[in-house]
Amino acid sequence: MLRLALTPRWLSFLALVLVLASIFVGLSMWQVDRAQHKNDVLTAQDVETMQPFTDVLDAQVPMPQRLVDQRVSLTGSYLADAQVLVTDRIYEGETGFWVVTMFEVAGAQLGDEAQLRSPDEATAKPIAVPVVRGWVPDAASAAQSPAPTGDIDMEARLGPVEGPVQASDLPAGQVRSVSTAQLVNLFDVYTYSGIVFPEAAAMSGAGDGMPLVDLEAQEEGGLDWQSAIYALEWIFFAGFAFYIWLQLLRDAYREQQEQESGGTTEYVIVKQAGQKDLHTPHTHTQDA
Repeated sequence: MLRLALTPRWLSFLALVLVLASIFVGLSMWQVDRAQHKNDVLTAQDVETMQPFTDVLDAQVPMPQRLVDQRVSLTGSYLADAQVLVTDRIYEGETGFWVVTMFEVAGAQLGDEAQLRSPDEATAKPIAVPVVRGWVPDAASAAQSPAPTGDIDMEARLGPVEGPVQASDLPAGQVRSVSTAQLVNLFDVYTYSGIVFPEAAAMSGAGDGMPLVDLEAQEEGGLDWQSAIYALEWIFFAGFAFYIWLQLLRDAYREQQEQESGGTTEYVIVKQAGQKDLHTPHTHTQDA
């Protein structure tokens, strides 16, 4: 088989496989570098430094991923009537509700990319951000912890919004996710593509019956596992290319062997009945 592999045809095939494998390995290394680079960005960003909320995020525009877990300070007031309970939220192993209340932000502004039908719409509605004020075990408990009134100076962390989930079967005032796309339909406000998690109970009205909800900090170190898995897949493709070449070579070698053995003539000698030895029988003739 080695002799067949060294023929020009199979060496050409091998060269093509080497090119493909090199490309696959290169893509794998790119995924590894991307995974590490993404981790470096998350590690390098200083989310612990307090930033003014209105400096880092505008309303009605997407929130950059780098702002997740960012500490922010903001001033404003709660819109007490703009509140929902988010179902199926776990706190210390118990299922209950998040109490989410819209918070009108002082000095808020719409982003340049915000789509408005006319300039007058920019001031037609209040600009508010969803605030996760706390967790309650049941819907009735939420009424016992109303939102603070008046102007509030808040320190909090930014979290990402969630996708909309159908909630028409739930009681009024309850939703299944903190989706700003749904909140703007429930309340006549402009809003942000982020969620605010207060750092102190005094800022949210939390207490014994409604504990605060802490935004889980992003983990530092390690790799971006999605990119790492893609890197392993490219290595698999590189190995599979060599496997296919080897299988095709083996098939060609077997076919060659069969063709070579097919040119040999085989004879089968059959003994006659009663014949003991495999020799040509003699024919006896009588003289006339």
